[in-house]
Amino acid sequence: MIEKVCSTCGAIGCEEHKRKPWANSTRRSKTRSGWSQQRRARHVLLIHSGKCGVCGLHGATQVDHIVPLSEGGSDDLDNLQPIHAIPCHRDKTAREAQRARSRKLHG
Repeated sequence: MIEKVCSTCGAIGCEEHKRKPWANSTRRSKTRSGWSQQRRARHVLLIHSGKCGVCGLHGATQVDHIVPLSEGGSDDLDNLQPIHAIPCHRDKTAREAQRARSRKLHG
């Protein structure tokens, strides 16, 4: 693999100025309002009948990214799923945080 020269500091393979995975997110450019986000969340809950994407049980009240933005996921509807706040969302977030820490250590 060919290492790129950093356009900021000129170092080869510079990790400090490397583009962050979520930098490609279009979330800010779309300037989605709170009302619009709530409507979208209700839509995701409705099309999945409130069935949690993690445990498969009904009654999910939150919406979560299947592939997190930090891991290259998108804000597209096909990357959103209903999820129970506790324990599903809490545990999934903890696993994602552990992966992020692991990537940072083994970078």
